[in-house]
Amino acid sequence: MRFSSEKNHHVPHSLETILSCLCLNILAVVMFCAAKAESDEDGDLVERTKRGARDAFDALVEKYYKKIYNLAYRFVGDTEEANDLAQEIFAAAYQNLKKFRGDAKFSTWLFQIATNRGKNRFKYLKRRGYFVNKGLADNGDDRETQQRSVPDVSTNPETMLASKQIQKIVQGAINELDPDHKEIVILRDIEGFSYEEIAQLLNLPEGTTKSRLHRARMVLKEKLKRVLS
Repeated sequence: MRFSSEKNHHVPHSLETILSCLCLNILAVVMFCAAKAESDEDGDLVERTKRGARDAFDALVEKYYKKIYNLAYRFVGDTEEANDLAQEIFAAAYQNLKKFRGDAKFSTWLFQIATNRGKNRFKYLKRRGYFVNKGLADNGDDRETQQRSVPDVSTNPETMLASKQIQKIVQGAINELDPDHKEIVILRDIEGFSYEEIAQLLNLPEGTTKSRLHRARMVLKEKLKRVLS
């Protein structure tokens, strides 16, 4: 997708400035609190759930739903799909909770399930052409989520494309990435997980995590360059 020449005057003089803002520091606006130490409360709720206390699992859902939904939304880009995916993730967690031994934090284990399910749903939708010409959904209910997708790199309206246009362009470019690249961009550059956390989530060596993220950013940068140039 390219903009017509009549809109080119909105593009900043330095394309590299935009790309640096969008790619080198891309989307790193809000940090997840997954790095926090696992609370005793989570451990107690997990053990109570294993003993059959459904209200304990409901408390875990309430605590993590927004984060899981936001992660799901980044994979599928649609509110209804994201809600369905979030429900699927928690259902899978509940069904498999007895297998959780506590070797890792509950939040890490939950996000592993979310990442795997999100990646699989993304591949499923992509095979069916779901993401063709689809950027970030224009849905008022997701205003907060949309605003998180791209940092405000300029306050001058004469030197920056309209915010919604940028959001749609960036989300569209992310949707064109292969699943491995998309998931690592989401985890690091959108959700703010550390390299160590991502390596644990994806069962990868930390060095592989860093190199895969570097390649993903370069691919994304080239996609954005073609659109914005």
